[in-house]
Amino acid sequence: MKIQFNLSFWLITLSILFFHSCSNNNSSTSSIAGDQVLLTINEENITAKQFKKEFERQKKIFRVQSNQKLKPEELIWIKTRVIDEIVQNTLFEQEVRENNISVSQEEFEEALSKARTGYQEDVLEKVLALEDISLENWQNSIKNKLLINKLIHQQVNSKVAISDEALRSYFEINSEKFHKNEQVKALHIMVETEEEIRQIQKELQNKQNFFSALAKEYSLGPEGAEGGDLGYFEAGQMPEEFDDVFKLKIDKISDIIRTPYGFHLFKVVDKIPERKMNFEESKKKIAKVLLHDLQDKAFQKWFLKLKENADIKINYDSLEKII
Repeated sequence: MKIQFNLSFWLITLSILFFHSCSNNNSSTSSIAGDQVLLTINEENITAKQFKKEFERQKKIFRVQSNQKLKPEELIWIKTRVIDEIVQNTLFEQEVRENNISVSQEEFEEALSKARTGYQEDVLEKVLALEDISLENWQNSIKNKLLINKLIHQQVNSKVAISDEALRSYFEINSEKFHKNEQVKALHIMVETEEEIRQIQKELQNKQNFFSALAKEYSLGPEGAEGGDLGYFEAGQMPEEFDDVFKLKIDKISDIIRTPYGFHLFKVVDKIPERKMNFEESKKKIAKVLLHDLQDKAFQKWFLKLKENADIKINYDSLEKII
């Protein structure tokens, strides 16, 4: 049977099933075998064991304890989410196989490396253990995301394009949204101790040396080799301790600033006032906004068609026994 899969349909259906079972004194709430088939999606069977695994995951997401008794409407809602998730993931996996989507070992290892960023040694494994997720399952989930992203790019995103006319029209209607904040170009010196920074400050006040020369000689920052040149930056791009740099006039030097990294001095060498961006400067930002919207709409249309064409069978009698 072919059906259009949507939330309202399942809420109504599961509500009828649940309250029907309640009216029969809960006689059908006994557990069912793990290999019992609950769903069939394009001839691919989903067992009670698979359903229960996703059911428990959804309960964790909403901080439902395993021994917590759910209200009828809560149980229906979570079951609906489980069905949605299983159908979506199964259809994705089937489409990945159908379209021969694959990822290289290099792509996989790069994705694993990015996913591990921020975790110290063994910390990730401990976090996964707390969530009762094996390292193998975690790695498989990373690989599946890569495959699905490639699938969506191939079937949806690569087919979405925006004309220059559409970009220009959006800019003309929303031109007030596109502006550059004030920018400052500054030189920077960072040292480890207050004694060092005060000695450098004294040399600058006595004009014994140029700021850039002192930066090359003393600064611990990576830009020290370039005379402390930080280039242009906007407010918010630097730690908030440096916000006062924007108050300085050109060629003026800041007071000593202390941060967890050390002691700092700045010299402002140029400023660019806040201004409106022209169309050419705005194109990339506009394209990003419009592409996101168009790709989202294209994805919804593509996936709806995928679900409408799917052959989905549900074992209602077994489904209502999952509690």
